[in-house]
Amino acid sequence: MNRRILAIPLAIALVAVIGASLAPVFLTPPVTPCAYLSTPVRFLKIDSRPVQVGRGTRQFTGQFPVVEYSYVVSSKSYISTRMFCRDSESFKVEWSKVDRFFRDAENGAEVVAWFAPSLPEAACISIDAEFDYSLVSHTSSQCRAK
Repeated sequence: MNRRILAIPLAIALVAVIGASLAPVFLTPPVTPCAYLSTPVRFLKIDSRPVQVGRGTRQFTGQFPVVEYSYVVSSKSYISTRMFCRDSESFKVEWSKVDRFFRDAENGAEVVAWFAPSLPEAACISIDAEFDYSLVSHTSSQCRAK
């Protein structure tokens, strides 16, 4: 009789441990909404403008992209020239990324534009003031526009 009394709490504990270990398999975590969605762009114009950057006695003159691109969100076409989503007086650039951007854009790589879900008409190439861009293959499918 004592064995039965002892077996009941052990069985309950065993079921609880097994249930807790299997819970992640059957329960999906909540989906975090994306602050920005991505969509592929088609470049209509790729140009550049000279930019002079300097601190102290070190000066650098480079070519920064000036682009015009089209993109589609929910079967509606848009055109934009925005490079940065956030307006900023200054930006930080790794010039190797700018060179790579020109090569990718001119060679037809699938560059994406980003937009806030509530503002599909206000897309941009780089979300932050640090110039960076993404390719379709590098973006989460969860945050792609439909």
